[in-house]
Amino acid sequence: MSNDISALREQLSDQWQKVAIDLIRKGIPADLVFESLLTVGLAGQVELQGKHMMAGKLVAIAEQLSEQVRQEKAALQEASGATKN
Repeated sequence: MSNDISALREQLSDQWQKVAIDLIRKGIPADLVFESLLTVGLAGQVELQGKHMMAGKLVAIAEQLSEQVRQEKAALQEASGATKN
């Protein structure tokens, strides 16, 4: 069943990407397309799982993104230092 869920997630992701690209090609600004997808998806998740659960998930996502930004910044600083030598 896990593989079925993974395959379904992949299919859904592909379809949402196609929809987003189509909307952008029609002239809708990309930031508005993705903001609306996020807003609609988040509203659906809140309905299904509740505000408290989703707040916790959003905090975890924000922490993960912050860590990625920190790692990217450190890598850029390291690369910058290496090219100066």
